[in-house]
Amino acid sequence: MLFPLNRKVVLASAIAMASQVSFVQAAGYGINEQSASYLGTGFAGRASNAIDASISATNPAGISFLEGGRQISVGADVILEGGSFDGEYTRPRQIGSGNITTDAGTDDFQKTSFVPFGYFVVPIDEKWSFGLAGYAPYGIELDYENGWGGEYFADKTSVKVMNLQGTLSYKFNDDLAIGFGLIGSHVAGELTQKSWVASDDLGIPSGVIAGDGTIKGDDNTLGWNLGAIWNVNDSTTLGLAYHSKLDFTLEGDFDVEDIPVVGSKSDDASLKITMPEKIMFSATHKVDEQWTVMADATWTRWSRFQEFHVTSPNPDLDSYVPMNWKNTWALSLGTSYQLDEKWLLRAGYMFDESPVSNDTRTVRSPDANRNWFTLGANLKLAENMNMDFAYAYVKLNSASIDEAKYKGPGELDSDYGSISGDYDSSSHIFGVQLNYLF
Repeated sequence: MLFPLNRKVVLASAIAMASQVSFVQAAGYGINEQSASYLGTGFAGRASNAIDASISATNPAGISFLEGGRQISVGADVILEGGSFDGEYTRPRQIGSGNITTDAGTDDFQKTSFVPFGYFVVPIDEKWSFGLAGYAPYGIELDYENGWGGEYFADKTSVKVMNLQGTLSYKFNDDLAIGFGLIGSHVAGELTQKSWVASDDLGIPSGVIAGDGTIKGDDNTLGWNLGAIWNVNDSTTLGLAYHSKLDFTLEGDFDVEDIPVVGSKSDDASLKITMPEKIMFSATHKVDEQWTVMADATWTRWSRFQEFHVTSPNPDLDSYVPMNWKNTWALSLGTSYQLDEKWLLRAGYMFDESPVSNDTRTVRSPDANRNWFTLGANLKLAENMNMDFAYAYVKLNSASIDEAKYKGPGELDSDYGSISGDYDSSSHIFGVQLNYLF
């Protein structure tokens, strides 16, 4: 039979990964990179500072305060490869006593990722505005070296989530607006790893043999976001936004190929998981004609992630992985400076709290608290066109791991072994965005 770990970890990640394009992007499985303009300020003011159409992804009320009427914002962020792990994989010998230990060190398992986004906003009348948006809220792109010591826990993790959002905003007056976004979300994932097959189930000598395990699956779901913006006075604006949870049921196939003697095995797999809701609080204050300061606090209910439980028509293939994540806060501060008529400069910092600890970290979610240091600029190309540029350096705290496999809640699979070691990871992110008013 297949060791439960395989389908579980892979499937679990696929759905969960409905949460990052690169594991250094946002805590847990989230992606922040839905705008180059907000990246420049460390995402400070992303729910209160209505600078372009990309605000619809964070606070749908913001489209009521965009200047210039109809607007298109399109762009992309690029996250460069990186990440290193120094550790070992240890498992009991199948014959005799003692353990087998394998070096599991590896570099650059976080692969270069491209994160596109696009937004369109048009006023309907003096009160109503409408918008369309396409962006990635979750995703991951990890690929450990072939033959690395942890290949029985994870090899490739590729999951991409795309949101398509329709937005309506109502402007009560010059100081207050509310907005609502209806979201259609699609997730597609592929995860691979070495998979053990118990040889006594195959009628050959006792022990275990390995094959190449792959799982693919996808799903669609609906979600929504709701927001409000209040201009307290001519200098200060406050924003509040709520993003709903996303309920996914990932259906897919789990295949193990290149098994000696046998060839291959295949079965169905299913995983239900909920991506958590979050609340954003933002403030923007215009100090004078040149300086503006922003702040943001985002709370995410990651405590919904208590376990991954993969089920199959064959109950022997059910798999379980405890998560036990905690709720988190992301806190950011940013500023902008109007240098001249053409150039606006930006800078920001964000502390992004991780929902995992040394006790709950896995090789498919090597997450840790991170610090963002960002720079940005906006260049006015014409009266109706401007361009944003941004750069971020993201440094994750050093993080240790000691991951084992489970047969079920509270039941370790001691025969499978464990992987332990330390992660040291960081990333460079570049963003560009074109804004066109017409």
